Amino acid sequence: MKLDSKLDTLNKLQSGRTSRAPVLPELSHVRANGGRLSALAEAISQNPEIEDAYIALLGALRMSPSLVSGNSILVTSTAPGEGKTTIASCLAITSSLAGQAALLVDGDLRRSSLGLAIGITDSVGLTEVLLGETAGADVIHRLRIGQSNSSVVNVMAGGRKSPMILPTMDWAKAKAAFKSVSQDFGIVLVDSPPVLAANDALLLASIVDAILLVVGAGSADLDEVRRAKQQLEQTGTPVIGAVLNRFEPKAHGRSNQPYRSYYRDSKR
Repeated sequence: MKLDSKLDTLNKLQSGRTSRAPVLPELSHVRANGGRLSALAEAISQNPEIEDAYIALLGALRMSPSLVSGNSILVTSTAPGEGKTTIASCLAITSSLAGQAALLVDGDLRRSSLGLAIGITDSVGLTEVLLGETAGADVIHRLRIGQSNSSVVNVMAGGRKSPMILPTMDWAKAKAAFKSVSQDFGIVLVDSPPVLAANDALLLASIVDAILLVVGAGSADLDEVRRAKQQLEQTGTPVIGAVLNRFEPKAHGRSNQPYRSYYRDSKR
C-alpha cells in the first residue's frame, strides 16, 4: 500500500526530509468576493485572525537575512491551485495597510491569474520593463483599498505573453531594470508560475532577493515540494521560507500559534 504523501500537517512540513527552509506562520483560507484587491482587503480587515496571520508572516519575512538589504520576493508554489496569488496579494495589502509602499507584480508571462483576478489586463507591464522597452513608473497602477480608500497597492501587469520571452532574456539587463523599479518600494512581491509547471519561476528568481514557497495544505505532495525546493535552491536565490496555506487546525493539526485568539478573548 502506498503511504499517504499529501502534505497536510505542520509536522510534515517541518520534517527535515521535506524541507530545510524555515516554516513560516501558517495561513487559513481567505474567502473574498471575486478575489479583487478591494475584496481581499475587506476580508482581511474583517477577520482579525487572518489579519494577524499575515502580519506575522510579513514580520517573519522581514527578519530574513536575505531581506536585510533587499526587498523583492518571488512568491511561487509547487503546483497550480495552492494559493500563491492570493498570498502575494494579501501580503501586499497587509504591507500597504500598515503604511509601507508595496508593489505587486504579475510574473506569469504565459497565463495571468493575478491580472485577471484584480481586473488589470494591460498588454504592457513586466515583460516590457525587463526588456528595457518602458519605464516601470509608466506601467504601475495605483489601486486604492481600505477604509475610505485611504491606502494604495501598486500593481504591475505582466505585459505581453509568450513562452519564448524569458528563455531569451538578457538577465543582467533585466535584473538592473527590475532593481531600478523595486528600489522605490518597501516590499515587492512577484507572483510567478508554479515551479513544476514551467521553468519561468526559476528564471525569474534571478531578479529578486528571496523566494517564498507556498504549500497547499492537504493538496501538496511531499516529494513534489522537495523537488520544487531543490530546483529553486539551484538558482542561487535563497528560499527564505515555506508557508502552509489553507490551514485548518481541525483538519491539519496544531497551529504554530495555537493561542492567537488570546488577545481577542474579552472573557479571559
